[in-house]
Amino acid sequence: MIYFAVSFFLGIIFEKVFNFGWSVGFLAFLISSFLFFYFKKDNFYIGKIVFVIGVAFCIGNLRMSFVDISPDPNLLKLVGQKISFEATISEEPDMRDVSARYIINPASSKSQVLIIANRFPELKYGDKIRVSGRLDLPKNFTANNGTEFDYVSYLSKDKIHFLIYNPSIQKMEEYSGNKIVASLYSLKNIFIKNISAVVSEPNSSLLGGVIFGAKESLGQALLDDFRKVGLIHIVVLSGYNITIIAVGVFWSLSFFGKRNLSFILSVIFILLFATMVGWGATVIRAVVMALISILALFLGRPSDALRWLFIAGLLMLLWNPLILFYDPSFQLSFMATLGLILFSPFIENFISSSKLSKFITAKFKLREIISSTLAVQFFVLPLLIKMSGFVSLISFFINPIILPLVPWAMAFGALTGAVGLIPFVGKILSWPFGIISYFISQIIISLTEFSSHLPLATLQTGSISLWAIFLWYVGYGVLYWKLKTSPRPA
Repeated sequence: MIYFAVSFFLGIIFEKVFNFGWSVGFLAFLISSFLFFYFKKDNFYIGKIVFVIGVAFCIGNLRMSFVDISPDPNLLKLVGQKISFEATISEEPDMRDVSARYIINPASSKSQVLIIANRFPELKYGDKIRVSGRLDLPKNFTANNGTEFDYVSYLSKDKIHFLIYNPSIQKMEEYSGNKIVASLYSLKNIFIKNISAVVSEPNSSLLGGVIFGAKESLGQALLDDFRKVGLIHIVVLSGYNITIIAVGVFWSLSFFGKRNLSFILSVIFILLFATMVGWGATVIRAVVMALISILALFLGRPSDALRWLFIAGLLMLLWNPLILFYDPSFQLSFMATLGLILFSPFIENFISSSKLSKFITAKFKLREIISSTLAVQFFVLPLLIKMSGFVSLISFFINPIILPLVPWAMAFGALTGAVGLIPFVGKILSWPFGIISYFISQIIISLTEFSSHLPLATLQTGSISLWAIFLWYVGYGVLYWKLKTSPRPA
């Protein structure tokens, strides 16, 4: 299965890089078929492997060759003009300090449009609106690390081909979208309001961030501090966020000594989280990776977890192969899960057999938490440098300290919001949970602010090329092979 999945990935990459069309995939199929019959008599196993590789490469090549990211030709003719049309808000709005971003779906169009408008009056998912404004095409821009960010392709992967700045918006109808999705988004917003009612800022925004990815009121200074210490993943909704939090939830619940119960509760926790944030495409991908992560920890058999990871990746790329290139959430969550499966057992064995075992005890699941966290941190490091342009030196020390606190902040924050739903007395009953969640979140904020101002907390690296990342992961592969084949200490 792993051979099939990797060859499928390579077929997608080959077609994306060279754009030769479906004929290359068909040729790979013919060659692999010939080699299968050639090796069939003398070495059936090799023939079977070659055939599987060829078929998978062919399927990946074909899937990528049929991807259509072209914009709607009817809207393309109107670029640069002021237009007016009716549309439905197709995703949950992205609220910022003074602005809001809405993804809308014009009637009878295969393309979606991103509109950037004033935050007020606020609109909701499913609202039917009339938009008037100048239709433009997205443009790439230079990121903080000095490299050009392919914003056009990033949006195109979700069929967003146009944008409108500061349009005139008139609400026509409420909740014309999916009623279930709208109800989930509404429930999430009520939770956030209940938390804000008993927990002051910026703690309430931090709780909203770690639970739902809502971070509007954290402030730029505090967000920058989280970036400097490599903790921004806990306050943004991403695959990396959910994967690493899932690991924390599992080990925190394992503290009570019942692994079966902790696994079941972790699964329920993650599914409830996904339900609350709306089961969007990004959330689904991230949740699948998170479930595989805790399955790997529960089974303790990397080979089984690795097989499920590649099956999940294959199915996601069958659905949308563009996420392999333009979805940072998928890239980080896949690699974070892969690093957890491959390297966390070796790191834990190293700690157990070294003098570090005196300081990093097995009690309270501390050794497992640190091993899992470091495995994830090291394995996604090349991607993080590529995306941010710096490496957080302090992250390897502060993450193992703060991450075990995150599941507890999430739990008590969620209880604060849930108890607040009780009619008449909910706000009063939620205060004890709010106080606990406030103190946990304050510890996270204080440690983050303190560590971000330490000397050499971050090291500016600039961007790194894709070839450098490729060679970096080749080095990880060599390291894994040596660790796997070398004798373990007695």
